[in-house]
Amino acid sequence: MHDSLFGDQGRLEDPHLWERAERLGLDVARFDADRRSEAVEARISGDFRAGVRGGVATTPTLFAGGEQYSGRPDPAVLEALANPE
Repeated sequence: MHDSLFGDQGRLEDPHLWERAERLGLDVARFDADRRSEAVEARISGDFRAGVRGGVATTPTLFAGGEQYSGRPDPAVLEALANPE
């Protein structure tokens, strides 16, 4: 689901979310109920607030080696982070 959502951020409305959930074999009714639950709302709000406190200004933001990388990371940067010399 993450890859599907990230790859097509222009279509995040309900009909598109339901279609994706169905395509991935999820129980669409449960998916919808879970994403609208108070527990999920609290988790998302808490994660958002923690990100703001941490200096996150955009999604995605990657923290590695004490550095912050905002926006879609350059593949060369990811490779360097994964394979430090």
